[in-house]
Amino acid sequence: MMTIKRGIERKLLIVAAIWNACTALLTIFSYYNWFDREGAARLESQELSTAIAGSQMMNNVLQVIMLYGIFVLIGAIITFVVAVKIKDHTIQKGAVIWMGVWGAVLLASMDIVGFLLVLIAFVTYLAKNKAIKLTEQEMAH
Repeated sequence: MMTIKRGIERKLLIVAAIWNACTALLTIFSYYNWFDREGAARLESQELSTAIAGSQMMNNVLQVIMLYGIFVLIGAIITFVVAVKIKDHTIQKGAVIWMGVWGAVLLASMDIVGFLLVLIAFVTYLAKNKAIKLTEQEMAH
């Protein structure tokens, strides 16, 4: 009996997880700080009432930036765990669901590189699922 390996999917998901972790860390540490500095610099030259309203709005935007970064970092960790736990010659519905959902999230957030990595892993996983089903049907007959 031939065993279908999941090496390509595993490697693609690990690369996607690393990519997502890098973008999340850049968002949290670099973009957050840049936005905070630039916003503060712009508010210094404003009137008091405008500066107060602007600082409240800026704090809200900074919270969204931080939450997005943490969300992507958690997604990267889950993607890495899914990649490590993928088993050869088995169909794991949880992995399929995660790749589909995470791919949709990455597409919605316009992370094209991450989306393409997850999409290629997803399509490859589904194609190998079909091969596994066909070999199981052959073995049954």
